[in-house]
Amino acid sequence: MAVPSSVFRGSAGERFWLLGLAQAAHSIEEMKAGLYDFFWTATGRFQSWLPGFPRMRMEAGTFGVINMGIIAFLLGIAPFVAAGRPWALAVARVAAVVEIANGIGHLAGVVVFRGYVPGAATAPLLVAAGVWLLAALRREA
Repeated sequence: MAVPSSVFRGSAGERFWLLGLAQAAHSIEEMKAGLYDFFWTATGRFQSWLPGFPRMRMEAGTFGVINMGIIAFLLGIAPFVAAGRPWALAVARVAAVVEIANGIGHLAGVVVFRGYVPGAATAPLLVAAGVWLLAALRREA
């Protein structure tokens, strides 16, 4: 059964919703896999490459609040992106780039640590949704 091509022609507003939902799935994975605990290990690796780089710890609750804030922000401005508000489209561009970088960072972690790192399973969703959103924003500009 073929997928209708209209599924792949979503508007910037529809694609921004998808980016927000991808971030929600990513945050769930990060929480379940304990990314907040992995920070100490990851920042320790950076510190071995760059002496003076600070090591970081984060409490699970703090990490959860930050992630819920990000999701709420993204989904909260989605109607404004869908309405084509210039400020919201600018935020959507920044969010797409940040999420692409976030996804690439997690995938780079897989290479550096030679195995799964928290957030890696959903990282490709962030990259794909971000690229797809940027394509729509460029098309609609």
